This record gives sequence, structure tokens and C-alpha cells, in this order.
Amino acid sequence: MKIIATFLISIVLLWRVPVYSQRIESDQYLKAFEKRAQRIIALSDSLTPSIYGWAARLYGVGGNYRQADSIIKELLKTPGGDMFWMFGIVSASLHGKGKMSPETEQAVRRAWKTYPPYRGDTENHWCLYYSTLLLASQEWPGLPGSEWFNGKSSEENYNEAREYLIHWMKITTTIGQGEFDSPDYFPVFISPMILLAQFARESEMRTRGSMMADYLFADFAVDHLDGQYTGGSSRVAHTPPYEPLAANAAPLAYLYFGEGEPRVSDFTLVAALSSYRLPEIIFRIATDRSMPYVQKEKKRVRNVIRYGSEMNPPVYRYTYMTSDYALGSLQGGILQPIQQHTWGVNFKSGRPFTTIFGLHPNWSGRELGMFFPEEVKCLIANVVQSKSTYNNPDKWIGGSPFERTFQHKNSLIVLYDIPQGTTTDHIDGFFPNTLEKRLVDSSRWILCKAGDAYIGWYPLQEYEWKTENDCFRLRSHKLQNGYVIEVRSKSEIGSFKNFSDSLNKHIPQAVLQPGNISVRYVNLDGNSMEFTYPENRELDGKYVDLSQYKLFEGPYLNADVGSEKLTITYKNETRILDFKSLTITDR
Repeated sequence: MKIIATFLISIVLLWRVPVYSQRIESDQYLKAFEKRAQRIIALSDSLTPSIYGWAARLYGVGGNYRQADSIIKELLKTPGGDMFWMFGIVSASLHGKGKMSPETEQAVRRAWKTYPPYRGDTENHWCLYYSTLLLASQEWPGLPGSEWFNGKSSEENYNEAREYLIHWMKITTTIGQGEFDSPDYFPVFISPMILLAQFARESEMRTRGSMMADYLFADFAVDHLDGQYTGGSSRVAHTPPYEPLAANAAPLAYLYFGEGEPRVSDFTLVAALSSYRLPEIIFRIATDRSMPYVQKEKKRVRNVIRYGSEMNPPVYRYTYMTSDYALGSLQGGILQPIQQHTWGVNFKSGRPFTTIFGLHPNWSGRELGMFFPEEVKCLIANVVQSKSTYNNPDKWIGGSPFERTFQHKNSLIVLYDIPQGTTTDHIDGFFPNTLEKRLVDSSRWILCKAGDAYIGWYPLQEYEWKTENDCFRLRSHKLQNGYVIEVRSKSEIGSFKNFSDSLNKHIPQAVLQPGNISVRYVNLDGNSMEFTYPENRELDGKYVDLSQYKLFEGPYLNADVGSEKLTITYKNETRILDFKSLTITDR
């Protein structure tokens, strides 16, 4: 009996030890987050107090309320920024509730009546617009349309905003985001969800905000490396493609994942002030790079209004992640106008220029006409007014209808079949000047070393080098063109010399004729990749059917198309976000 009792006590103690250990780790995780949040809040003290986020900070952490009132009243003298203004004034107002002076409250209320913010025409605009409209209309219930900028009553504004947000969440969790995996627009989606999670009075909308924040952060987590949002992207501004840590998502990676450097903006301040806490399982996924993995995702093309038979064609996104680098790509073609980033390899070494990528810097009225309702003839001139690099042949962002990719783990083939008379008659590659090595081997492989990451680029046509401030630009003027990319790390292949010697024995065989573009290539792992432009991909003799992609498929995130359910897995933990039943299940 004594032996049995001792045995049972031992079992109980063994069971309690890991639970206690997990609790300690969770406490440490939360304390570390609080420390980073306080650092961001403290950094805002060094800024000129001229943004709504600064006023929210003064209200939110017991600062100088009268100074916050002064900032808001000054900003409201000339309101501007449309839905971004809505976000700023709503976040400041909610944090200042019960702390604002009556005069400031009246100024805020008057602005919602007299300043007409533009709703915008993109997914991130509408997410921001309707989230903040819902929060504003709940704060002033029962008002007639004469008291609102759009002539709609408080109830009408609330119901319209609520309906759109639920619709957007359903689309995202069934066929994917349209403005997906954007290093620059990620905060514009996540921040209003954080506000909903904290301030929505309706319990359903609070739950939806929290679940959607988890969903979007999980999507970022599997593509995150050392503060960088890696892989193919729907939209990115001019700088982040070659300077990834300059992206707007980077300071949120610092705040929530503990990697990268802090940076202050309205978005990061609101996140630092928020009561929302990232589930620890997502933090672990974002920071554990002990084992390489493949993450496949299915997204959607932004609404096609011309030149297409399908409103939201699928986007197939592939990422190979390791502790030293990430190689990621979209399938190619025009998947978003203006700011698409089709493929790239990111690494840790050589900050701030921690990436290599390539593109065909195309532009056309037809591309813009696919997505914008204005007269096609006028679209290029209209777009260039706000996106000045769009028709620049030296730009670093943009998709091309004449580009396609085929990726298998850390090997990538990119092919181009560019017709005569296209606006841009060349393809480009970006090689940062911070690389430790950039060698051109006699085998024609361009061999690069970035810390413990090794990158090989095999050009299928002749090319030239152009020296720029931050990089070496590879440029090839052949219209039927392409290249093969191989990436390995020290832990995968040993020395850089071994990588270089191995690539010498792996030379792609290409056919490059107008309308007849193909490559055969056996990669360093012995996999046979055959790619015939535009869509015939074969791996080891088997056809690769991209249409079989799930919404998410990988070791950490899994979701079926149409399911409205995301399963998040890390080791022996599982978190299920079910948007149909609006439930969160932790196991």
C-alpha cells in the first residue's frame, strides 16, 4: 500500500512539474512583452507631440491629460487623412474617455459631423474605415444622420460597419485575404482588430476582433524571421523590398515577437497601450526556428473588374523557413496592382539590406484597369501622382503578367516570356552591397554569402551589372529569360566552398524561345524540377497541382478552403479559431 501511495505521489509530482514550468514560462513571456510595450511608450516621449497616438498615450498611461486635449484640438483644426484620421481620433478618444475635457469632447463630436473622411478603395482602407466607424457610432448612439458626416444615423453606421466586418472576416477565413502578407499594410489590418478586441461594447465584436487579431498574427508568425516579414507579398512600399526591417510590420514584430528594433507610430503606440495579448502559442511559432519547414498558403487576388473571368482568382504562396534564411514566392503573374513582391530570399546578416530578389519591372494601363474603375486611358497618370515609381524602369516593386515561378523547398525557378513592345524590356535582380561575398563562378553561377546563408543565382541569359548606392543590380535585356535560385545554410551543407563546388555540378538546361520557355533542373538534394512556362510544373516526374493548396498547410497552421476555421499547432499545444461558431478552443 505504501509503495502504491509513493508511486501515485510521484505521478502527481511528475504531472505538476511541467505544468508549473509552463506557468513560469508564460509569466516570463508576458513580463517580457510588458517591458517591450513600456519601451515603445517611453520612446514616444522623444517625439514631437503631434500625432493622435501621442494623445492616446497621454490618456492611456496617466499622462498629462490637458496636453492630450491640446494636441487633439490643434489637430482637429485641419483634420485630414481620411480613414487613417478615423483610426487616430478613435484610438485617442477611446483612451481618453472620461479624461477629456468637455470642450475637447465637443471638438471630437463636431469633427465627426463636419469632416467627411474618404472610405478608400482597398481592403486595408475598408478594414480601417469600418472598424473605426463602428467604434465611433457606438460612442454616440441614437444620433440622427444630420449629426454624422455621411448623413446616416448612429444605428445605420453601426449596422453597416458591423455587416462589412463580418463579411470581410468570412472572406478572409474561407478564400483568403486580398491584400495578404503585406509587410507595410499588416499594421493597418491588425491595429483596428486590436481596438475592437479592447473597446467594442458588443461582446460578439470584441470576440471577433480578438480572434481576427490572433488569425492575422499567426499568419505573420509562420513567415517571420528576425523581425522580417518574409516571402511573397500582395503589397509593399518602395523601400522594404530591399530593406525589410524598414517595413511597418517590423516594430510590431519587436513588440509581439521580441525580435528587431522598436519604432513609434500611431499603430505601434495603440498596440503597446492595448489590453490585447498575443497567445503564447503564436509567439512560440514566430520565434522557434529550430527545424526547417514548408508553409503553403492560398490567398486571393484583389477584386478583378476588367480583363478577367473570375473576380478573385487564387494566389498560391510558398515559403521555406530555416533559422538562417527564408525563401518565399507567389506563383507569378499579376496578383495585385502596383506594389506586388513576387519572390525573395531573406537572411539575418548584412543589415539593413537582408534580401536578394528579382522582378520584371512592368507597368501598363491594362494592369491598372483590371482593378481600378477609372477610365483606363488616364490610370497610369493618376497612379503615378501617388505612386511615383510605378512607371520607373528601375523600380524594385511590381508584378508582371510575363513572370512565373516554381519553388520546391529551398530551390526556385523563375521564368519570363516578355513580348516585343512591352513597356520594360529587361529583368532585374537585387544584390545588396552588404553581402560578405558575391562571386561569379566559371560555371555561370553567381555565388553569394550572407553570414551562414548561401545563395546561388544561375542566370539563363546574358546580363550586365549596374552599381547603385545600396546594391549591385543585375540586368538582362533578353525577353525570353529566367534564372534558378538555390539557397542553403552552413548547417545544411557545411562550408561556402562546399556549396559553391556542389552547384558547379548542377547546371540548368533551358529552352528560351518566344512562346516556348522551359527549364530542366536537378537541385542540390537530387530533386528533378521541370518547368514549362507558364503553368506546367513537375517535381520528380509528377505534376504539381497548385489548385490543391489549402488555405493554410504546414506544421503550425492548417485550414481548409471554405472552413472558417484555423488550427494553430505548436508541439503538444493546439488553438482552434472557429469563426462559424465564434469559439476559441485550447488543448
